[in-house]
Amino acid sequence: MRISHTALSLGALAAAIVFTPAIASAQEAPAASDTPALTQDERIARLKQELDTLKRQRELDQEIATSAAAKTPVATLDKKGLTFTSADGKYAFGLNAQVNVDVHSFSNDGGALRDEVVDRLIRPTFTGKAGNASFRFTPELGGSSSAAASIVDAYVEYKFSDAVQFRGGKFKSPLGLERLQSDADVIWTERGHSTNLVPNRDVGYQVFGTLFNNAVEYQVGLFNGAADGVNLNNDLDNQKDVVYRVFAQPFLNSSVVFLQGFGIGYAGSDGKHLGNATDTQLGSYKTPGQQTFFKYGTGVYSNGKETRSNPQAWFYLNNFGVLADYVTVKQDVASASATAELENKALDVSASWVITGENVNYKGGVKPAKDFSLKNGTWGAFELTARYGYTEIDPDTFTGGFASASSAAQKATSTGFGIGWYWSENLKLLADYDSTEFDGGAAAGADRRKEAFTSGRIQFRY
Repeated sequence: MRISHTALSLGALAAAIVFTPAIASAQEAPAASDTPALTQDERIARLKQELDTLKRQRELDQEIATSAAAKTPVATLDKKGLTFTSADGKYAFGLNAQVNVDVHSFSNDGGALRDEVVDRLIRPTFTGKAGNASFRFTPELGGSSSAAASIVDAYVEYKFSDAVQFRGGKFKSPLGLERLQSDADVIWTERGHSTNLVPNRDVGYQVFGTLFNNAVEYQVGLFNGAADGVNLNNDLDNQKDVVYRVFAQPFLNSSVVFLQGFGIGYAGSDGKHLGNATDTQLGSYKTPGQQTFFKYGTGVYSNGKETRSNPQAWFYLNNFGVLADYVTVKQDVASASATAELENKALDVSASWVITGENVNYKGGVKPAKDFSLKNGTWGAFELTARYGYTEIDPDTFTGGFASASSAAQKATSTGFGIGWYWSENLKLLADYDSTEFDGGAAAGADRRKEAFTSGRIQFRY
């Protein structure tokens, strides 16, 4: 035990005050000197004065220590990353990361597709806060190609209240329920068909917030207008997209426990895309195996209004969850000889069941009750997954000459199942199998060969 010098001095003085009378009576009268002897009352008064001085010094030491603590930032290192926070909580800087290492294998491709191991995603994320203002910056350092690093998120925010918040920069526009789910929380190695018809990332401004004790959330924004599946950095014309979304959990705060995890919403966008033969501003569509099965023909480009409609819902109850996402896109297109309004559709329905009993939800992922440990004989959490989805292209695309049925499929339909093994909140393993069948897409308009895609993932989040 450490005892300060101030405390020892206070104790000594207190003892001196108590025993001064006894000491004075026991001692003999001092020898005569020029300095008059202090009386007992004068000794006690002097000791009290010294005691008061030491008490004040102790108070000053405590005030200095408190002041220093108020200026010292707090560093926190835990399973969510590294965070530096000012003592008053007004300022913060954080660093976290996600790494996905995947394996891809195709078993029904006749050797045409590559089996590979790839650093699918390597993303450090930097965040900061200054009062009600904050920022987020996330570069992408991984990927299945040799392309240079890209920017995933780069935006600033200001929070007026829970109900009114503002964001500006590059981020996900509020379209697609599965697209909006965090990359770390998605239960598949690759997203489903509904993400084909919504932007990947866009640049713009957004007002958003939550109402009624988080039972309702909304977003409305003005964006440059990214095409389907595109990670947009710069606007390609003078047009803009208005994007909006409302999502409600009507029973979230009710006593109806069975329905507290039910949510339903609607999102949409309205805008114009005016492309050309060089910058078409049209997306291409992929299977869960990330193989392109549809793209428009050469010389086809966006030529006017684009409207998206996106009803969406989820239901989570304890260790069971379902997510449903449906998207339609109406787009004016043109070629050298024709124009048309085309409507494409996509659906994705995904279900999960955590067989070890842990809760599953849209945000945060599965948190094992006990981490995987051979020493302790614990195995983490296990999750079984299944999904169904399709992307369907407007038939007028082919009859109007905007795409060729010999190289682009009119429809891709996928069914899949998988398993997730959560070793901890920071590490999980996924294994998935998706089978995709096509209408058209081969020579003479025959059906393209069925795609059988097996994938695995090791994901670290921090």
